[in-house]
Amino acid sequence: MDSCRGLTLLELCFGLAIVAVLAGLSIPSLRATRASGAVHAAVFELAAGLQQARASAIVEARPGTLCIADATGRCLRGNGPAKAWRVFLEGDVESTLALRGVPDGIVLYATRPRITFWPHSGAAGASTLTICQVHGDARPRAIVVSQSGRARSAESGPERCRA
Repeated sequence: MDSCRGLTLLELCFGLAIVAVLAGLSIPSLRATRASGAVHAAVFELAAGLQQARASAIVEARPGTLCIADATGRCLRGNGPAKAWRVFLEGDVESTLALRGVPDGIVLYATRPRITFWPHSGAAGASTLTICQVHGDARPRAIVVSQSGRARSAESGPERCRA
């Protein structure tokens, strides 16, 4: 009596087809998770840049600025889309404290292209930075900077991700 029986080629093909269908169903979810992670990483990096601009302005007793920038680090005049941001101190010679690009597939929009912090810790004006995923796989996030210079993270709508 033979108690050990193998699988037929037909059974293996059906098993492989089921695995392929399940993998195909999970790919969109995986793409959205990856895009959401990139948006959150950009939010944390940008929040750190805002904190650096504010702290440097206080310590150095001169205005500190974060601007949205192109890929080469030049500050934009418009509100976006931007692929990078730059932190610098204003004065006789502008000194770049940080220059960071955003992850691939992420762009920045701003209500003001420059956010300036005064030495007394306040901001020159309220502003909102919106972090968007180009393909719309992840919900956009916003960093809202108040007149007092404090930044907070918030949900944002897809309408903010249009030029």
